[in-house]
Amino acid sequence: MKNLLKTIAFAIVMSTCYNCTVDSADTVQNNELLSQEVTNSDAPAIQCANQDPKAILTNNSLVPANLEVFDQFGLLMTHAYGVPAGDVSSDLTFPDGMTTFVVSTSTSTKEIKIDMGNCMIYEVEIDMNNQLDTDVPNQL
Repeated sequence: MKNLLKTIAFAIVMSTCYNCTVDSADTVQNNELLSQEVTNSDAPAIQCANQDPKAILTNNSLVPANLEVFDQFGLLMTHAYGVPAGDVSSDLTFPDGMTTFVVSTSTSTKEIKIDMGNCMIYEVEIDMNNQLDTDVPNQL
């Protein structure tokens, strides 16, 4: 009988220890929402998924500039004509493949051939001396 009372007392103490909880349903929901917000804010930016290549012209020269984009057969795919000095063209999108970029001002013309793949951008920048600052495309 003595052991039975000890066993019952031990069972009562243990059951109260395992059944103790102070979190209400609202607290649990708030914690779940907070953890979702942290997860969403830590998520990286959406990566490019098979987007067509792009080109942008930044004209830091003193004269208007043009950007023409040709495919491998010499067909004009897109263009930005008359980009004012100190301005930036809109994004020009075109299909991937061997691409010829023709950058021109009233004083000079330059042709650049690049094999452009999906998720690539070619940022053409003309400096104050009408010189190209870049000939290398970047990944989006």
